Amino acid sequence: MKTRLARFTVSGYRNFGDPITIDFTDVHDYKFSQECIDDGIIMKMGVYGPNGSGKSNLGFALFNIVQHLTDKEAGLLSANPNIFLNADSGAGEAVFRYEFIIDGSNALLEYSRTAASVIAWEKFTIKGSVIYDFDYQKHRFRTCNLEDLAGNNLNFEYMGDNLSVLRYIANNSVQKENSPIRAIMDFATHMLWFRSVSGNNYIGFETGVTSLEEWIIGKGYVKDFNAFLNDICGMSVNLGIAKGADGKQMLVEKHANGPLIFWQVRSSGTAAAELFYFWMKRFDDVSFLFLDEYDAFYHFELAGRIIDKLKTYKELQVIFTTHNTSLMGNSILRPDCYMLLADGSCVRILIVQAAGR
Repeated sequence: MKTRLARFTVSGYRNFGDPITIDFTDVHDYKFSQECIDDGIIMKMGVYGPNGSGKSNLGFALFNIVQHLTDKEAGLLSANPNIFLNADSGAGEAVFRYEFIIDGSNALLEYSRTAASVIAWEKFTIKGSVIYDFDYQKHRFRTCNLEDLAGNNLNFEYMGDNLSVLRYIANNSVQKENSPIRAIMDFATHMLWFRSVSGNNYIGFETGVTSLEEWIIGKGYVKDFNAFLNDICGMSVNLGIAKGADGKQMLVEKHANGPLIFWQVRSSGTAAAELFYFWMKRFDDVSFLFLDEYDAFYHFELAGRIIDKLKTYKELQVIFTTHNTSLMGNSILRPDCYMLLADGSCVRILIVQAAGR
């Protein structure tokens, strides 16, 4: 099933006291960079904001659904459980609202949490009709129409106090191929957030820790990775494999006077490119990608090439964040694909002029 995130709204979470919305359907009639749009949905979006504006928190908010619906990696979301609710809001809850377009039809999942691990309510709507509205404090449905979703025979008395109703239905019933519950679960399971500012930090898609170098060697990707660094990243390296003192294979740079151990001589930019390459090889299986400050270690030229590479993945919905205004130009994306995040309180379309690259 073709599933896209159409709109996302969050309020009461971290530095987002008032509701802010990212609307992927706010598409204009530009005749260029049409590969950034698919069926009226923005597929490649850049979010600009100065330091402290909430770019990372926006990603954490959007990826709360990964923690809500899946067992995929979400450690970064619970690393600081006391930093959850907005400190200036009196609402006492954070509300998350995900509107999907699934094969042309709308489905809306919304829920609130009074703490990182405490759900207050969850509501699911299809084509404008409320399927269920569950109150976790009273542990009962305020609205329940589950017949078409194979959930009417489930015993919700045994559902945990902080388990999503949608997840409970998905895990305990046989869903049809065209089920919106299956579509949303598949979407959430294949979401990926990562950044390279402080190592291989990621949310979603998989679990566990992987050695990038061992993975590249084990997959037989050394030549392909070498080509990526040279052709896409504009570098000039000649990689090979050698045995280390411990007998394990390792990447080396080949030089006239002998090899150099790759991880010891690579720059911060090359390390970031290696991480991008690692995840890029799985992009065909990713539903939604959030790249947080992806260009922190990149030269402007390389940052642009990375976006060009992302645009070749037509089915991949992407947000990348940056505080580099040089990247906000029509030579990279198009005006309706840029957003400005200011003061952690609003997101709006940023109209930009053409920028050379």
